[in-house]
Amino acid sequence: MKALFIDIKKPVFILLGFLAYSCTRNWSENSDSSNLLEKMTYSIDSVYVNEKDGFINLGFGLTNFSLSLDKRSLFFFDPSRNRLQEIDLKKLELINNFQFDRDGPNSIGFNPPQFQSLSNRRMLISTHGYGVNVFNVNGQKEKSLKFNFREIEGLKYEEEGLITYKAALSKNEKYLFALSKFDASASEFKLLVIDPNNKTGKTISLPAMNNTLKSKITYISQDSFKVISGQIYLQMINDKLYIISSATSDVYEYDYLLDSLILHEFEHRLVPSKKTGTFKNLVSDEKEFYEEAEKLIYQINFENLIWDEKRNLFFRFASIPIFDQNKEWYDEAKIFLFTYDSNLNLLGEIYLPELKKVPDFPFFKDGKLWSCFNLNDELGFAIFKLIF
Repeated sequence: MKALFIDIKKPVFILLGFLAYSCTRNWSENSDSSNLLEKMTYSIDSVYVNEKDGFINLGFGLTNFSLSLDKRSLFFFDPSRNRLQEIDLKKLELINNFQFDRDGPNSIGFNPPQFQSLSNRRMLISTHGYGVNVFNVNGQKEKSLKFNFREIEGLKYEEEGLITYKAALSKNEKYLFALSKFDASASEFKLLVIDPNNKTGKTISLPAMNNTLKSKITYISQDSFKVISGQIYLQMINDKLYIISSATSDVYEYDYLLDSLILHEFEHRLVPSKKTGTFKNLVSDEKEFYEEAEKLIYQINFENLIWDEKRNLFFRFASIPIFDQNKEWYDEAKIFLFTYDSNLNLLGEIYLPELKKVPDFPFFKDGKLWSCFNLNDELGFAIFKLIF
């Protein structure tokens, strides 16, 4: 489930003009088949990673992965040891352990960092509320992209603090992207486009993502803080930026080379296109929190885009949780898969009854869909061969 759930027992208070247009596409349009995935079948192979003399700690879950641009290596960050581990995807073995610092001149900060693989074995490491920096894999800082909102001329956006939320760097490394903050005071989402070299930037409104703001429920008492929320993401795929949300199938495509923004909307046949209903965003009673959260949880959840460079197709998973009679959230969900062409025309969708959860950290390599899994604290990959 792509929902953020936090339960803390103490109170926490957390250039040029652009072209924009919208398009709605039915998946039968621009396709020789009414549904490209209608007769899709698949087989699965399972492989394990040889840890050799190292140790891959999966105690914090299958999170914080970054795939190298050539897809030869997968980098996994172990927050308990501040260690970036490199896994060779051809040899299927752990080949490197790189130590990072939480403090000092090469600090990555103490909040959970996010990693984006860059060229020449470098990483963009963004730590929300702390900073954004370019590091090499050996843990040495090469460039700081740490900016205060007031430093960037032209943003026309009043917000205090650092620009760190969902930070991403363009493939040519000339543009830094981030989102306006997702907090109780936010009324809309904005994309921040920044030229780091000249310290100039602009903001672009993202009204189709505002449904995510409505899909957030917070409970605060003297000794407890709970929040459940949809999520919003920035994805760099090829030379474009994609803005997506777990609360809607809508996708924004920002071509930073042409400075153009497109909103893609889809008419799904198998699933709702977005979460619906109204929710109390702030509640003062714990029972009420769970009642409101239940309305939100058992609705559609959309995942990230996945690019298959061999077929030149996008894929995307979605899930609808199956109601748990014991009211312990849920253990299983209905899983759906969608596919789109390179222009995000929806070509097909399929329900996958054999799957009970969305595959973890899915990515395509050599035309096959890879997914991480944890079996008895061993890291493995389920490799799906999709036939359609």
